[in-house]
Amino acid sequence: MKRTLFAIPIALLLLALCLTACAEGTERATYTSSDYEYTLLDDGTAEITGYNGNDKNLTIPDQLDGHPVAAIGDSAFSFCSSLTSVSIPDSVTEIGANPFSYCDNLTKIIVSPDHPSLAVIDGVLFSKPDKRLICYPAGKQGTAYQIPSGIQIIGEDAFYECSSLTSVSIPDSVTAIGDDTFYGCSSLTSISIPDSVTAIGDETFYRCSSLTSVSIPDSVTAIGDGAFSRCSSLTLTVGRDSYAAQYCKENNLNYTYPDSLGWLNN
Repeated sequence: MKRTLFAIPIALLLLALCLTACAEGTERATYTSSDYEYTLLDDGTAEITGYNGNDKNLTIPDQLDGHPVAAIGDSAFSFCSSLTSVSIPDSVTEIGANPFSYCDNLTKIIVSPDHPSLAVIDGVLFSKPDKRLICYPAGKQGTAYQIPSGIQIIGEDAFYECSSLTSVSIPDSVTAIGDDTFYGCSSLTSISIPDSVTAIGDETFYRCSSLTSVSIPDSVTAIGDGAFSRCSSLTLTVGRDSYAAQYCKENNLNYTYPDSLGWLNN
């Protein structure tokens, strides 16, 4: 009996080691073609994972080493400071978290009007299948932006380091705001979160140092870690007994209630 009991943890350990080895064995190999790094997906198409070039006006190829380019991975073109415009081919059907974050001089994203999966509206890149805002170019001129009605998700890193924006209007079609969405938008002073939003991601407004007030509706039932960290001027307006109110108390954030001055009228 003792031998059987002793064998159980050994068997579990061996199983864990096997699963770990199998997981490591499924990591996709990375290939290089000219200035691009890519991996191969299960169907033999390519996903761009990195770019090492210095082009100002870049046309992403629709093939790499004979493999159709079907996807662009998270942050694949990040920190390409020379990039001012980029054209994305019709072959690309999937784009991860903002692949152009920290591209400070990017002002123009080009896709075909017949593109099956992507659209550009007023210079901003969107995903059609999930109605997601992918990228607001960091170098885009203008201080105010209104997200089109019908968009449901503001993707991760979508407005990353867009330092010129002072205000963003979110339509009531949006239900989720992703991680790091407005990270480092140091000039952002106002933003309205509609009642349709139920979740705010990790570090969504991190280091938005000019943001002074944000109203969080009672519909929000999830707020990620550090969502309002280093927002030194911010006071959140939250409903009494709401999830947001509890979040503020647990994270030592400045907050007030919408009816906090009601006593003046009594």
